[in-house]
Amino acid sequence: MIKSSFLNEVNPRTRTLIFILALIVIGLAIGYLLSIITTPILLDQIEHDQPWKPGPFQLTEEDKNNIIMGYTVVVEIISVEIILLIGLMWVYFTTYQKTRLKYLLGFELFVGVFLSKAVAQLIWMTPSFVEPIRQAPGVIRPLTRNLFGPFGVYFTILEILAICILIYLSRE
Repeated sequence: MIKSSFLNEVNPRTRTLIFILALIVIGLAIGYLLSIITTPILLDQIEHDQPWKPGPFQLTEEDKNNIIMGYTVVVEIISVEIILLIGLMWVYFTTYQKTRLKYLLGFELFVGVFLSKAVAQLIWMTPSFVEPIRQAPGVIRPLTRNLFGPFGVYFTILEILAICILIYLSRE
């Protein structure tokens, strides 16, 4: 594998920050693509699969825009978390290959639990994976009024910050 001379000349801390930023950009891109692919399915399910109303109903353009914006932001945030966790697992795996320290396997398991949670959260909220999405009016209302919806994204943002710190400290 040919390594760039640019990366060899860059300070290791700067290299780590570039690594973190690259992971964040990849996560944002994947989240955006996933949201673009699944948003029409989400809107269709909201308009047509409402058990409390007979027949379909129409969302206003403002409702659709709020749902799309909130859904896209949430999917992007969760995707960034997943990509950062995969990057952290890669850091621990490569460090383990060099050092053979057993505690790094424990870190791998620890990160694996958070990765499982993030993947489950993304699957739960992605309509192409979950058939009976948004079955109650109490679930749709927060999506139309609140940018982040009922998905606990505030905690995910804090987890992303913690993961960035772990990656930075683990690569030193």
